[in-house]
Amino acid sequence: MAQERAQGEAFALWLVPGGAPRARLQQLIEALARETGGPAFAPHLTLLGGLRGDGGDLAAKLRSLGGARGPVALEARGPATGSAYHQCVFLDVAPTEPLAALRRAAEAAFGARETPFRPHVSLVYGDLPADRREALAADPRVLALARDAWCAERLELWAVEGEAGRWRCVDGIALVSP
Repeated sequence: MAQERAQGEAFALWLVPGGAPRARLQQLIEALARETGGPAFAPHLTLLGGLRGDGGDLAAKLRSLGGARGPVALEARGPATGSAYHQCVFLDVAPTEPLAALRRAAEAAFGARETPFRPHVSLVYGDLPADRREALAADPRVLALARDAWCAERLELWAVEGEAGRWRCVDGIALVSP
């Protein structure tokens, strides 16, 4: 723990959908959190995780990504489940070239080393048994969003230290058309 503090607080860079899609996702995330006893969290696609450092320095790097990039289309490819706490039940997202290009730009701006990238939008965080995860992935409310397309209108830096209820947005930029 002392070594982690020496490296700074934990941060993640999120792509955030806007408008009605964000509201639909938020509503589903909150409903599933109530039903599973897990945490609710803001709808997002983690573009980069595992960032450590000073929030102000990282926010400056975020702003260096600039407004020359337009909104990024996110296309759901169906529900999926995983055994990781933060990937319990989620929607897979198509790894499009605009999304991959933004990921590469973010890695360069933040000096992040390349790690495997499976774009997804989490719906449930938790340590649930496999059968419960599968049942949630087959829930009609999840399936109703399983082929949706959204537009990520913001790129946000989130402090993600500790429990999800304590996470906070540190800074963000609008993704506007050039």
